This record gives sequence, structure tokens and C-alpha cells, in this order.
Amino acid sequence: MSVFTSRDDLCTTPGRFGWDGGHGTSWYSGPREQLTGILLTQRMMDSPQPPRAFVDFWTSVYQAIDD
Repeated sequence: MSVFTSRDDLCTTPGRFGWDGGHGTSWYSGPREQLTGILLTQRMMDSPQPPRAFVDFWTSVYQAIDD
């Protein structure tokens, strides 16, 4: 489980919590945005950095929020 405390990019909003699994899963909830997202892939993580599919998914999710 992880909790973001600062904004490093578009999708890492403070208070967001969840988990990136090593076998291709990603789940996060953002209480401020009242948002929960789940990504299930067949892309195993092969480095400490998340796969590009994870980054693209979460960036798209947060860009789609219409304030």
C-alpha cells in the first residue's frame, strides 16, 4: 500500500492511495476526486519504474476528470 503526500506529476495527487502489483495490476483511490481505478494487464514489472501502460492509464484517468 502506498499513499502520495505530494504532487510529482498529473496523477500523483496528495491523499491518493493504492498499489502497483508486480504482476501487472494497478489500483488506486483518490478521495479528493472521489475516484477509484483498477488496471489489470499481462505486463509484468521488470524494473522499479512502472510500465508505460500504467503511466498512460493513470494520466488518462486524471485528464478525463471534468472539474
